[in-house]
Amino acid sequence: MTISAAPRRRLDRRASLTAQANAAQRAAETLRPPDRRLVHDPHSNNFVEHPALRAVLAHPRTADAVLRLFDWLWGGLHAHITLRVRYADDAWRAAISIGIDQIVLLGAGFDTTCLRLAGAPVTVFEVDAPATQARKRPIAERLLTASSRTVWVPCDFERDALRERLLDAGLDPSRPSLVSWLGVTPYLTRRAIAATLGDLADVCAPGSRLVVDYIRAGVVDGSTPWRGARRMTRLVARRGEPYRSDFTESGLNALLGGHGFTPGEHLTVAGLLNRYDPTGESGLAADDWLAIASACR
Repeated sequence: MTISAAPRRRLDRRASLTAQANAAQRAAETLRPPDRRLVHDPHSNNFVEHPALRAVLAHPRTADAVLRLFDWLWGGLHAHITLRVRYADDAWRAAISIGIDQIVLLGAGFDTTCLRLAGAPVTVFEVDAPATQARKRPIAERLLTASSRTVWVPCDFERDALRERLLDAGLDPSRPSLVSWLGVTPYLTRRAIAATLGDLADVCAPGSRLVVDYIRAGVVDGSTPWRGARRMTRLVARRGEPYRSDFTESGLNALLGGHGFTPGEHLTVAGLLNRYDPTGESGLAADDWLAIASACR
C-alpha cells in the first residue's frame, strides 16, 4: 500500500536531527563510568556532526552532566533510548541463534546495528528516509568490514510501499526475518503504521520476529501525567518532527494481531530499567511514558 496524501515534512529535505541526537546520547552513555553505563556503542560518535552535540562529547564529565540535565528535563527518555538498543540486541542475538539471517531495521536513523553485526552471517536491510540515509551511508560504508552484508533501502513510510522496496532490495519472503522498528512509530500517522504492518505481513515468513517501540497513550494530546513527556511533545513539534501516534498496550496488541503478528511482551521504561539496571546504578528516571514490545509472525 502506498500512502500519498501526507503533508511535506522537514525530513523530506534534511536528515533527522532527532536521529543525530539519539546517536549523541548513545555516544555520551558510552563515555560514562562502566558501573553506570547502560550501553556501550562507540560507533555512535561517528554520526554526531552538530557542533553543540560534538561539544557535549568532548569530555566524559561534560557528557555525564548533560545526560543528567537531559534526564531531569525529559525523565525516562534517555533510559528508553539507550535500553531499547539493549533489548533489540538481545532480540537479534536470539534470532541469529536459531538461524534467522535477515535483519530489517525500519527507520534505522543513525543506529549502529549494521556495524555491530559486521561479520555475522546475516544480511542487514537498512530502511530509512532518503535524506537521513544519504547522510549515514557514506560514513557507515567507511566503517563496515569487507565481509559485511548491508543493503540500503530508502523509504518514506508515509508515501512509499515498504513491501516493494524490501523485495526490490532482495529480501527473501520465504525465510524468516527479524524486524527492528525503533524510534519511528511516534512520528507516523496511524494509517502509515497500519500500512507498514500490512507490508511486513506480506514479506515476513512464519517464524519472523518484530521489535517495536512506541509512546504511551496521552502523550500526543498532552494528557499524560509525565511532565517531561509534555515538554518533549512541544519540543519535537517545534523542530518539525511532531509526535503523531501513541498507544495503549491493548491498542497496539490489537493492531499487531490484526496484521498477523502474535503480540509478546511489553516493557515500559521501568521494566527496561528493572531488567538491565536492577540495582539502579545509572540513577536515571523511570518516567513511564515510553515502551517497547515484541511480536512474532
